[in-house]
Amino acid sequence: MSLIRLFSFRFMLISLAITTASSTAWAEDADKVSKYDYLPSDEVISIDVGEQKSEVLIRSWVGKKKLGAAIMFANTGMDADSAGLQAFLRRELTHTGWATISITPPNSVMTPNFATSPEEVAKAGEGKEIQKSSEPTQQFTDENWQKIREKQELFVVTSMDQLDALGKPYPGKRMLITTAQGAGLTISLLSKNQLPKPDILVVINPFMRQIDENQALPKLLAELEIPVLDIQSRDGHRASLDTVKIRRELSPHNSPYRYSQQLMSLNLTQETAWQTCLELIEGFAQRINKAYP
Repeated sequence: MSLIRLFSFRFMLISLAITTASSTAWAEDADKVSKYDYLPSDEVISIDVGEQKSEVLIRSWVGKKKLGAAIMFANTGMDADSAGLQAFLRRELTHTGWATISITPPNSVMTPNFATSPEEVAKAGEGKEIQKSSEPTQQFTDENWQKIREKQELFVVTSMDQLDALGKPYPGKRMLITTAQGAGLTISLLSKNQLPKPDILVVINPFMRQIDENQALPKLLAELEIPVLDIQSRDGHRASLDTVKIRRELSPHNSPYRYSQQLMSLNLTQETAWQTCLELIEGFAQRINKAYP
């Protein structure tokens, strides 16, 4: 091999090595970049939840009004600054006197994919329980679902337990704002005294995934001895719409400081609905602050 060809071959190997090393380093750096790198660094707090890391987003008051802190807990599977209503309220509430503390919700439950082998198909006369045609196919055994629920609840409780320290710079009342399945989990945990009771609870399109849990939700909500603003939009999950009437019927009657249900004709996918939702929350909070200063 000539000297020129040998030099060219070595140069190619060196270039390849540098490129590979650079690509690896870039990939490692990319993994370290927070998904919230578009936010000020002092707004993103990392906490330990069991053996994993989770993020809490904090925004301070804007202006002279300082009422307290709004703790925000979105639907399962979302992040602490999910686009749409969550991100809008997280920023806009700070202009109404509420610092915002947004926690990362637990992961949502994926629908299992499975296939039944021919030998496992129930045969006539075997006496195995058969689901009615009107019932949805059971996706988890009761035991498996209980484990999933306990894992989700532990994640929420562990995250919430750390908020006292994070919220110290923002004295005043505590308002807890939760949506969809996050709201269902919150109602359940509050009913079991596993979360500290907020001064104000706002639930938006609340529901639980399991039928029996969802049917029990209105009674649990009605029994909470805290002011509740129950917001329902017309594009809420079907399970949420299924209980909206009974949530209102079971709530304390003639107690505007204890429970208020607001039905929104707008879809929460629309920006105009976000503003309407903000005004409903602000108005209810003002009412409660005047009644219980």
